[in-house]
Amino acid sequence: MQPLVDSIKRRGGAPDALLERYGLSEALLADPCREIPLRHYVEAFEAAAARVGDPNFGLSAARDVTPFTLGPIGLLFISSPTLGTALKGFIDYIGLAQQATTSRIVQDGPTCVFQYRIEDARIRRRRQDADYSLAMVTTLMRAMAGNGWRPLEVHFEHSAPLNRQAHDAFFGAPLYFDQGINSLIFSAADLAIAGNVMDRRVSPIVEQYLRTLLERAMPVRSVEDEVRRILSDHLPDSGRFGVAKAARAVGLSARTLQRTLHKSGDSFAAIKQDKRRSMAETYLADTDLSVTEIAHILGYADGACFTRACRRWFGLTPSAYRKTARGLAPP
Repeated sequence: MQPLVDSIKRRGGAPDALLERYGLSEALLADPCREIPLRHYVEAFEAAAARVGDPNFGLSAARDVTPFTLGPIGLLFISSPTLGTALKGFIDYIGLAQQATTSRIVQDGPTCVFQYRIEDARIRRRRQDADYSLAMVTTLMRAMAGNGWRPLEVHFEHSAPLNRQAHDAFFGAPLYFDQGINSLIFSAADLAIAGNVMDRRVSPIVEQYLRTLLERAMPVRSVEDEVRRILSDHLPDSGRFGVAKAARAVGLSARTLQRTLHKSGDSFAAIKQDKRRSMAETYLADTDLSVTEIAHILGYADGACFTRACRRWFGLTPSAYRKTARGLAPP
């Protein structure tokens, strides 16, 4: 929360009223172990953008971020021997600072993709968080690779802003909006960039500390939650991603996975449909993607199959649901 507060103050504003809305104060923010719900954090970014009249507030807030903004996670990043190990440590431990999100790196030949997504389907308006998060990771990578480092492409889940100058200036790379996931695409060769910011002997000490915190603080992920995460990671391939592949991904046999889910009153098919439904709600309400594009992202063969699914879920066609969700038609 501190970068949000600092950004409001830098503009001559007072953050007190905004913090009070979520039961916070600047004195409470001084406690590095205090947690607030993720939805409050994301809502606060959206509210701050409206309060100061800056649609690029999240991007602006990231400009003053340093590795130390993230405490020991940032310290681990800049003390790592290479950018690749720094990013791995970030992904391994960022859950200590922000839960209900997924961060991962996928290597595809000569390129790498850093992906970031909020998994809580209740959080709908989240553009500021996406801008801030990708800008923050870019800032961390520049701390190691140099200020001239640029990604090859930047992808955002949200629709394009009316004015893209701030994004162009910050990232210095081609921008793509209404994408399936927030991503930074960069050269795989960058993973070998050597760190020279801090004594590398610090890294194993900090990592041991973070590993201890993780063992104490992180809840054990249920099989159901793990299946939901895996389904998200395999979209738009989820049309072909069945129970056998899911079982291998969680280290169980297909029969054991089905039996475990059944004991909890769930099934693989039900979890898959629930995940598709929550993502459909987000894409229809908050992006300008076409129905055909959303159908592809969710793994449907065509728009007609997706339309039938929407009728089952919402009693409406995708276009009618989009109008209703945006307040353009009566419910």
